[in-house]
Amino acid sequence: MTRGFPTNTVTALDSTFVRPISFAKVEFAAATLYMSNGIGSYTWDSQTWTGLGDFGSVSEVSEAIQVKPYALTLTLSGLDSTLSTTALTLDYYMRPVTLYLGCLDASDDLIDDPTQVWAGHVSNMSITVGETSEQGDIIELTAESELAQFDRSSNLKFTNQALQAAYSGDLGLEFLPEIEGKRIRWRGVYGNDMGGVNDTTGGNPDPDKHER
Repeated sequence: MTRGFPTNTVTALDSTFVRPISFAKVEFAAATLYMSNGIGSYTWDSQTWTGLGDFGSVSEVSEAIQVKPYALTLTLSGLDSTLSTTALTLDYYMRPVTLYLGCLDASDDLIDDPTQVWAGHVSNMSITVGETSEQGDIIELTAESELAQFDRSSNLKFTNQALQAAYSGDLGLEFLPEIEGKRIRWRGVYGNDMGGVNDTTGGNPDPDKHER
């Protein structure tokens, strides 16, 4: 768990008493939210991170030997109806999420800048209103790690139009539409000596005769 952490943070994590603190950055289209599960505000990386205390939580960050995507859930509770209504209009899908971990000293000050421990994108958002929850309105964001992108189709096509959109001026697929469905003579002069024809005689109608 200490990989990549500053020396001061590693020392704090190895201590008998540890005061960890988590930070989450959610980059919505309208604005970026900087939050922590601490009390009060913390300033680092030229940003002010708002402490949510018990009203904000992050599920366990999973790690394993297998190279596979892992998801986590960010929860924000105790909201009023105004914030819940605003959340319903947010463009949240595939918005970046970054999670950081740091440590506090005895004065509740950051020992060092927190370290990034997870990155991904929001895949789903659910809202529970206070009428059905004792914690008031609750917003839950489910985020998938960046490895989840490998499981999604890029929706790219092997066409000249797609190539031009990505690399304008590249002529690699310029004549692709003209050769679609064409039969290409492969070896001999016979009619079945065509590409794609499964012929065990090698295209020669009389295997005992060889063309000179």
